Amino acid sequence: MKLRIDQLGAQLKKQLVPVYIVSGDEPLQVARCCDQIRQYARNAGFSERHVYHIENGFDWGGLSQHGQQPVAVCPEADS
Repeated sequence: MKLRIDQLGAQLKKQLVPVYIVSGDEPLQVARCCDQIRQYARNAGFSERHVYHIENGFDWGGLSQHGQQPVAVCPEADS
């Protein structure tokens, strides 16, 4: 599901999905989206996250090693 920044809050209130891929040309907006996702995940009881930096040659198959665990994917490693 593709969301705009103004739709993220409403979607998070409905359901926290297992994976979020956040991308964009505006670093501040990307950071705000990641912060918002992390806050909702913390409030839902999640204490662990995995961060992947996607570049050419990324091993997408490696994501399967985490099975059905909920994962937040954000471009920044800081919390």
